[in-house]
Amino acid sequence: MALIYAFQDTNGRWHGDPDTVLLNPDEQPDRGILTYQPVPGTPEAHSPFAGQQLTVLYGVTDLEPGPVTYQLDTGGHFQATWHVHSLLAHPMGTAPLPAATQEPAPADPAPAPCLESAFTEADRRYVLTGTRCANGQLTLELTISSGQGDIQGELCGAVTDDDLAPLARLLDAAAHTLATPAPIPPPRQSAAWHPTDSARLAARFRQERDFTILAAEFGCTRKAIYEELKRQGLIRAPGVEHTGRPANRPLSEAMQQRRMVHPNSHARWSDEEERQLARLCAEGLLTPELSKEFGRSEQAIESRLLKIGAVGPAADEARLNAL
Repeated sequence: MALIYAFQDTNGRWHGDPDTVLLNPDEQPDRGILTYQPVPGTPEAHSPFAGQQLTVLYGVTDLEPGPVTYQLDTGGHFQATWHVHSLLAHPMGTAPLPAATQEPAPADPAPAPCLESAFTEADRRYVLTGTRCANGQLTLELTISSGQGDIQGELCGAVTDDDLAPLARLLDAAAHTLATPAPIPPPRQSAAWHPTDSARLAARFRQERDFTILAAEFGCTRKAIYEELKRQGLIRAPGVEHTGRPANRPLSEAMQQRRMVHPNSHARWSDEEERQLARLCAEGLLTPELSKEFGRSEQAIESRLLKIGAVGPAADEARLNAL
């Protein structure tokens, strides 16, 4: 991994480990320019190097990488070694202190990170560092790098403790909403079901009523599951009584009153409606808003959110209400 292992300040003085031997002895160290601009209000803002245009040396070394990635003026993102990071971030640094007529007040030491977490998955390194600021906020830095140390992405910002749980829910919802959906299973090669598969489907249907799950298990479409269950007499087509005659009875007075308030009360949910419900829930709409959007009671909305395994604030509230 290429790391920034030394830097030269505007007075020409070198800091860090400029004599470090690179892992490849034949390789010459790379140079770049870094204008060090810490976030205002953080301890790093009091560093003597703040605002300076520094010349940095970087290359592949065996030194321990620090938690922060720096963007060079000359292009490229590189982590610094812990030594360089501590020199830049410390309010005192190692630069000569300016002359003063009186004894300066001792500066508070830079706070140590209160959160450091990292793991590697699929040849990508994920590093999360949190530092408590003087105003009580947390400065979070998330860096994603390749196995070779190249920076693939990064996030940085200040939040409060109360923001952490909502942010985690939003990221979880984004993972469910934006992830590539599972491929639709291909239709069965033959319309005929083997007696063994038919019997097993009937037994599974008594335990699992979700056609999507059943279709995945039996390697067919939802329509094929529906048609086979209807053939076995385990379900009936909408609008048909058990006798096979169309159900043309008018809505009861109670149902008419319900539909004056909720136009889609007790109506069957379509696949598209379920997908839209899951998407809006993940975007943060609450149960009253979803009730108005879909023309159904709040109880019906909560029940459907639990059935489809939706994520989001409304789904969390539905699970609490179900306890």
